[in-house]
Amino acid sequence: MTKTIGLALGGGAARGIAHIPLLEAFDELGVKPTKMAGTSIGALVGAAYASGLTGREIREHSCSVLGTRLEAAKRLFRQDDGSIFDLVNFSFRRPTQVDGLHLAKLAMPPNVVENIEDTKIDFVVTATDFYKREEITIRDGDLKRAVAASIAIPGIIEAPEINGRFVIDGAMTNPVPFDHICEGMDITIGIDVTGAQIEQDGKRPGYTDLAMGSSQIMQYSITRLHLEKHRPDIYIAPPVNEFRAFDFFKVREILEAGDKVKEQFKRDLDALL
Repeated sequence: MTKTIGLALGGGAARGIAHIPLLEAFDELGVKPTKMAGTSIGALVGAAYASGLTGREIREHSCSVLGTRLEAAKRLFRQDDGSIFDLVNFSFRRPTQVDGLHLAKLAMPPNVVENIEDTKIDFVVTATDFYKREEITIRDGDLKRAVAASIAIPGIIEAPEINGRFVIDGAMTNPVPFDHICEGMDITIGIDVTGAQIEQDGKRPGYTDLAMGSSQIMQYSITRLHLEKHRPDIYIAPPVNEFRAFDFFKVREILEAGDKVKEQFKRDLDALL
């Protein structure tokens, strides 16, 4: 009997690129998750995989988009859905922010489905309602819009409203949303890319590192509390500590960090199968 698998992909900004080799592991074993949940960067990567792209295709897309700053610039200027200026929301009344919906459209590989309910793998995206201070789950509707909501880093990336709700990054309330993939599954898996403790190097962190690092400390603590209540059958954290939140142009190095744990992950999953 084929076993059902629930997979949760967590948030961690650029560190989330390390999800990709572990998705390749599923392909190499010839199995697919039955149910997936993703938040923040995990929502973006997960949306592509749940739509039917392979891990290898997502890797190739990521390297083509982020391999060099020149390639990224070319993609910005030749995007079909609006101009480069649509990506940034300029305002004299509030800080300039990146438009989350245009960013999601720009980052997504081709062939991603339009609506969440059309994904080949049952998929849920999580975000955070800013005013109610609670997690929300998005199970239907425009997939790119849902991902845009989930990746909305406060003060940096602006999200579209979801059903009239003002939302921010899903990792603020549930950094590794494995509680949404447990029901009815034979095997549950959580992939944590928030990072763990880092060595002090004697340098004072800059403003961005301090802001993002503080957020990741909070996410790390929330995840530890969730794990005390329930732990997935496989819980894996790729070695991504050395990478900063916006190290997206280190795409190949972050992929290598995921590669380091892929074979062990395959052995652990195969044993459960």
